[in-house]
Amino acid sequence: MEIAKMPLLERSDHEGALVLTLNRPDKRNALNAALWEELCEALVEAREQAARCVVLAGAGKAFCGGGDVSEAVDADDAFFEKIYRLTHQAVEALYTLPCPTIAMVHGAAIGAGLELALACDFRFAGESSFFDIGFTRFAAPPEAISAAMLPRLLGLEQAKYWVFTGERWTGEQARANGLVGALFPDEQLRNETMAFATQLASGPTAAYGMGKNLMNQSYDRSVEDTMAATLHDGLASMKTSDAAEAIKAMVERREPNFT
Repeated sequence: MEIAKMPLLERSDHEGALVLTLNRPDKRNALNAALWEELCEALVEAREQAARCVVLAGAGKAFCGGGDVSEAVDADDAFFEKIYRLTHQAVEALYTLPCPTIAMVHGAAIGAGLELALACDFRFAGESSFFDIGFTRFAAPPEAISAAMLPRLLGLEQAKYWVFTGERWTGEQARANGLVGALFPDEQLRNETMAFATQLASGPTAAYGMGKNLMNQSYDRSVEDTMAATLHDGLASMKTSDAAEAIKAMVERREPNFT
């Protein structure tokens, strides 16, 4: 009898939130080309199916130990071009998803794994977590989104210090330096993350998507341009069923039911 292979990426639903779990636990969920491709496909589907919230997690003892370097031994230029393209495609898709995203980090978040965490709106970490930018050990600059997000989260000088020295940060250090938003005991991490994901998934996700896009683009816009964009999106949001439900719920003094 042929034994069915476990999927490299597990998809599940948790009270309206889509949970994507990297599933190479024996490799600390190292990202090989096949896993990158599955993740890209899943994120396209999440957008097409209007996911209300996405949680990114890792199976086993780690969130993600980075790229699978075993594939890079004696690799040619075409291979590296493929991996870089897939990396950027997945990270951009995650960053621009029009719904809230949460990285649930336990154990290692290294290199490409850190990139995925940085592409999420929120990073919830367990006390076992540790973070390693990793790229300088491979004589490479920060990849994908880290060059943009680390200065925003840490400040420019601290970001350069961390990238250049390649220090490994514990979860406590990451929380203190602003890399993660919340730190929990490992046994509470999943419950805390999923409770927040459920809260977000039950909210006005059209408004969340607009707000996320406005705030992400605010770094590239003047205050005046951002204000103009909020006028456009604010008027558009008033045409949604969620806005009508919110007003009705306020009048009727009850909790809204956003769809």
